[in-house]
Amino acid sequence: MPSNALASFELRLKEIQQLLEAHTALLRFHRATTAAGNIGAGLANIARVVEHLVSTPGPGRPPQVQALNKAAIALLSSHLQGFITDLYKEAATRLLAGHVCDPQTLIDVAPTRGNPNKDNITKLFATLGFPDILAGISWQRCSNERMLERLKAFNELRNRIVHGTSISIGKPQVEGYLSSWTALAERLDAKLRTEIINVTGIPPW
Repeated sequence: MPSNALASFELRLKEIQQLLEAHTALLRFHRATTAAGNIGAGLANIARVVEHLVSTPGPGRPPQVQALNKAAIALLSSHLQGFITDLYKEAATRLLAGHVCDPQTLIDVAPTRGNPNKDNITKLFATLGFPDILAGISWQRCSNERMLERLKAFNELRNRIVHGTSISIGKPQVEGYLSSWTALAERLDAKLRTEIINVTGIPPW
């Protein structure tokens, strides 16, 4: 059973998918518009324009879709950070309830701000007694070392985008990060559940 944090994260990720769908639609429209401007009248020529509108676009990164790709990366970073914070709060509530007078006071002063990088995630969960929560997390074709490298590269990319650095981002890059952080969230959720069971003997979610 997933945590409420993971369920919410998966719901919010649909916004990223909507941006990717908008990317495809915009690219189709751009190519159809170009085709319409390059060909003359006639049924056969009109059919070519329609084909551009309904067929899946091939490779290509026209300037019109760069804003969507950048927005998707920035939004994905925000949602990943939101998931990390929500998961921390949910875990802290389960661990501290009945052991401290006011768990919310401790949760409120936790270091939940900052980008979802390795150091920030590690420090946050260390306040609950889990010193290296990202250790050992991996999935098919992505070792723990590779995952941490991707997380570092993702945060660097996010920073370049929000600080206005000129950069070109392709749709496959967005899709790759979306897949990676979905997998990370699922495994982090499961690992934390196991860790809390080991401490309390009770499943937190």
